[in-house]
Amino acid sequence: MTSGNPVTSNPNFPFERISVQAGSLVFKKGEKTSKMFYVEEGELEAFDDKQILKSIPQGSLVGVTSVMDGTPFAYHIRAGHDSVLIQIDQKGLEEVLKKTPAWMLAAINSLSKESNRLKQSVTQPIYHSTLESFAKFLALRAENKPLDTAQIIKEYMWQTRSGKEETANALKELIRRRFVTLKPDTAGKPNAQMHLVKPKLFHILVDYLNAERHGETYPAFGLSTRERSCLEFLGLEDSLFTRSRDEWLKYLQAAIPQADIIIVIRFVELGIFSEVKDQPGKLFLETESLDRYLCAIHGERNIRGLL
Repeated sequence: MTSGNPVTSNPNFPFERISVQAGSLVFKKGEKTSKMFYVEEGELEAFDDKQILKSIPQGSLVGVTSVMDGTPFAYHIRAGHDSVLIQIDQKGLEEVLKKTPAWMLAAINSLSKESNRLKQSVTQPIYHSTLESFAKFLALRAENKPLDTAQIIKEYMWQTRSGKEETANALKELIRRRFVTLKPDTAGKPNAQMHLVKPKLFHILVDYLNAERHGETYPAFGLSTRERSCLEFLGLEDSLFTRSRDEWLKYLQAAIPQADIIIVIRFVELGIFSEVKDQPGKLFLETESLDRYLCAIHGERNIRGLL
């Protein structure tokens, strides 16, 4: 930063004007300061790990919380463009505060506390379970091609505010459950590519982890052996049939004689069968729902981590 001439023409404004070039560092992450800056011209940027977090436009005041209560900066601050800043140091601030009404000082203190509270809130992880949120994040990015491991982890940590250790542990657990494998890229760099081995199961894993977190049984894993056998038999159905409850029961009993009407009712509750609005008493087989339950049952050991 380059110092300019002190603003001394007005004794009630005992501050210094400073010129900074684009890219110049104004505050470091973790730094505590006894001065703040008013952006008179230009624009500043808040950044972390070379990623721009937000722009700080002309007319903004930077460093208020650190000056008021000693809170360190949560990110770096640099000049986004050539800028002119007005430096407000402790001595100059004290001169101004001596002439400031008590009610305004109280308002400034209140704003400082609120700013600190908001700053703390944005550094806390958004989700309670890193494994659950990371699985959901990957589920939304499942494609028929490998993902860039470093980029996907960086993007996830930025969007969810999760720490490196928690994210690394979540990735290790997904690898252990055989949902993910890491492979070299074309240049031979180890673990550079992330392959989603079971992309179809990621959404099911998220639902299972959510149910587990709330102390609930995931519906597919609460089915009896007989109910599971009925689902397997329904999975052989290659036509879209609409039948009455009794007809579906007879259909199931052809393969599983122990099947009863309770199973049919249970499948309606689970959304595997749905009632046809314009055909009272008729049930339609929801193949997507059926496929989801079968996928969960076939992948149960991976989903529950019983490997």
